[in-house]
Amino acid sequence: MRPEVAGRLRVWLDEIDRRVGDSGFACQQSGRCCKFETFGHRLYMTGLEVAWFRMLAGAAGGSRSDTRTADGKAIGLPVIDPKRDGCPYQVDGACSVHRDRPFACRVFFCQAGSDAWQVERYEAFQLEMKHLHGELELPYRYMEWRQGLAGSAAQGD
Repeated sequence: MRPEVAGRLRVWLDEIDRRVGDSGFACQQSGRCCKFETFGHRLYMTGLEVAWFRMLAGAAGGSRSDTRTADGKAIGLPVIDPKRDGCPYQVDGACSVHRDRPFACRVFFCQAGSDAWQVERYEAFQLEMKHLHGELELPYRYMEWRQGLAGSAAQGD
């Protein structure tokens, strides 16, 4: 993860948050949508987001246990437990990587009435993400969140 790539992704994620905030929809922080199997959906991410998490996990000299996000929370590439329902970063019902979460988490809401809005916005943001990959001359890959993290962790730090 080149510094200019990380910087561009951070700026883009902050812009996504601003635009989503302008929509009037807000995360109720119930944690329901993080339980993928129970909630009945999957979370997808791109190769750039996998690299983002690898960078965060290696930011403290490769030591996953003492790496911190900008919010001061510990982060690492988790061991994926196929028996666990949902996101490996959900801890005690809350997102432990909220500031650095994938863009799809920023657009998906459990809130009634958000369905049409979020599908439209997700598709637009996904296209922007694809263009960002092209601008940064990075291969574009799209994968299920836990599979992407597991594949990245299997490759080692």
